[in-house]
Amino acid sequence: MLKNLFIACIAVSLCLFSSCISRLSRPAISGTILDYQNKPIVGCKVGETITDANGKFYLKEIRYNKFFIPEIFMMEAPPLHFSEIIKKEGFLSYNIEGHNSFGGGQGKCAATSIDTIYLKRINEVLHAKDYIYTNWKFAANKNLDTLYGTNANFRLQNYVTNNREFVEKIQYGLIYKFNATKKPDTAWSAESYDLKTTYWVSLKTNGTFTGKKLREYQNPWKHRMEYDRTYRESYVIPADSINTKGKFSFLKDQIVFDETFNKAKNTYKIDSIDRDVIILTKKSTN
Repeated sequence: MLKNLFIACIAVSLCLFSSCISRLSRPAISGTILDYQNKPIVGCKVGETITDANGKFYLKEIRYNKFFIPEIFMMEAPPLHFSEIIKKEGFLSYNIEGHNSFGGGQGKCAATSIDTIYLKRINEVLHAKDYIYTNWKFAANKNLDTLYGTNANFRLQNYVTNNREFVEKIQYGLIYKFNATKKPDTAWSAESYDLKTTYWVSLKTNGTFTGKKLREYQNPWKHRMEYDRTYRESYVIPADSINTKGKFSFLKDQIVFDETFNKAKNTYKIDSIDRDVIILTKKSTN
């Protein structure tokens, strides 16, 4: 009896130690690759596959097995990291990258789509006149000194062709902390707030523009003294906006807006422009 029990325990132990659990090495990845003229790029190498006649590609899911018992003792799913190169002769190369601290624990049939990727030809020259006439969403500082713009072609989740520094700017790099000057009420004194300025501007081919400037006051705090103690709490400052409408002129690498854009005539240099982004820097009036 004891012998049979011992053999059974050994068998169970061997099964447990030899059992495997499936882990994710790379999800299935799909997408489309086009050039800047919106034409599919055929035969573009993406990882171990190539794009078809429509510029589409598909990378199969990759998995691996780990022994069950050691994985249980880890107490958490393993990290996931993958990187695949996108390469085509005559075009700039890019990488598809992904990272998830616990992504290796995803179940079978994990998949992700990276939408459309636009590849730029080597030494391809972009002309601003081909791209500026559209609807732009600008992230700006309080005085509109530098404008970081995106249009409808921009995809925040497209980490393949996005510039990380640019993404940081449009997300939170232009939010500034200011000391509030207006008291929220008679009992409290204002302390500070974060100001986020967004300017939607539509540039038309006839030289006119329409816009809406929105200022959002984030994380405002107020305080008051009561005897020897300071009390501090958050409150709300309503956002304010202004609609604009005026004229602008475009010449080579600069845009000149009339005084309706921001109280005075403003000249901006086009520091950078692409099919989905633009950076404008205000020129000094001196």
